[in-house]
Amino acid sequence: MAEPTSPVNSFVATSWYRVLYVDTDLMGVVNNGHYFRVFEMARGEYLRQLGFPYSRVEENGVRTPLTEASAHFYLPFHYDDLIRVECWIALVKKASFRFDYRLFLENEREPRVAGKTLHATLNLENKVVKIPSWLRDVISSRPAGLE
Repeated sequence: MAEPTSPVNSFVATSWYRVLYVDTDLMGVVNNGHYFRVFEMARGEYLRQLGFPYSRVEENGVRTPLTEASAHFYLPFHYDDLIRVECWIALVKKASFRFDYRLFLENEREPRVAGKTLHATLNLENKVVKIPSWLRDVISSRPAGLE
């Protein structure tokens, strides 16, 4: 996957994550695997900010498993850093969609980590299905006041 670029005409959810000691390795930096947890937190916050938490997606008979993930590490984060996380929908296909992420140290302008996750749409029998129109509307929308 190519690296995420700035979103254009997309709703960008912003959330925050304070680095815990458990997130760091012996070098004192955030272990690479922990960023995927931050991405998951950001996805949930993205849907929550649109007024449609992920629990409602599954209540409506759809699952969106992760099928691909990537991250590019420019600079490390350390214990107690406050990370500003930006998350948006970058691509919507017939039966999948992609979130892109950028992670910044508090007020910095250049990302320290960028990533992407691709998600399929499945029914409750775990069969691939076309993205339902209601879900397409949710991931293509913007919260009230941001139109």
